[in-house]
Amino acid sequence: MRIVIMWLIPLDEQPGDNFFQAYWHILSDPAHCAVEVTLTILLDVVMLGMLWPLVKGYVNSRLQRQHAELDKEHGISHHGDHVHREDAEETDDACEVTASTD
Repeated sequence: MRIVIMWLIPLDEQPGDNFFQAYWHILSDPAHCAVEVTLTILLDVVMLGMLWPLVKGYVNSRLQRQHAELDKEHGISHHGDHVHREDAEETDDACEVTASTD
């Protein structure tokens, strides 16, 4: 009930609570809002611009290492646009041509 009353009474007339006055002042201050937006943008640029390539590089190297281990385990070797399976007999199944993504 007190929350409903606080919304109905203007902030300057609320008895006793300076918290809501300070909160409303900070929330409605254009300079404070501009600083918050600026810091948010800067931190996002730092996080996405500097840390994401490091995380992406780590994940890609990990995936390539796992891919190489699976290829070795299953006897597969990559040669440009086609793949050789060492365990298959020398037939059409032994060499698969993959579509180029370039």
